[in-house]
Amino acid sequence: MTTPPPPGQNPYRQPAAPVPARGSSVKRVLRGVVTVVVAGVVVYGGYTTWFGGAATADAGDCLHAGNASATAVISVGDPEFEIVDCGSSEAQFKVAGRTSGTDGTCDSQYQRYTQGGAGRDFTLCLERLK
Repeated sequence: MTTPPPPGQNPYRQPAAPVPARGSSVKRVLRGVVTVVVAGVVVYGGYTTWFGGAATADAGDCLHAGNASATAVISVGDPEFEIVDCGSSEAQFKVAGRTSGTDGTCDSQYQRYTQGGAGRDFTLCLERLK
């Protein structure tokens, strides 16, 4: 013979499964979102550095240099060029010429900018607008 269950307990009821901690799933989702955002920023920065701005500028385009100083030779990595409308107040340089390779030369009235790497070597001759 079996002994009856203690009072207040139902022998036919299954114990409840443990509830997972809610905070850990929220943290996991937030961590995933932050990872995607950071990766997006890195990809965008790399794209605009190598395939935007100066890399796509051609003769006649105007550029805004986000952090360049007015020097005779603008070094690689110094400015963060962005193509802008030539009538815009942001336009600082106008591309007078573009040549392939980093050994291109410019007439003395122009500033020389070179960028190399990933098979996209070029030289820009820039006319200072401001």
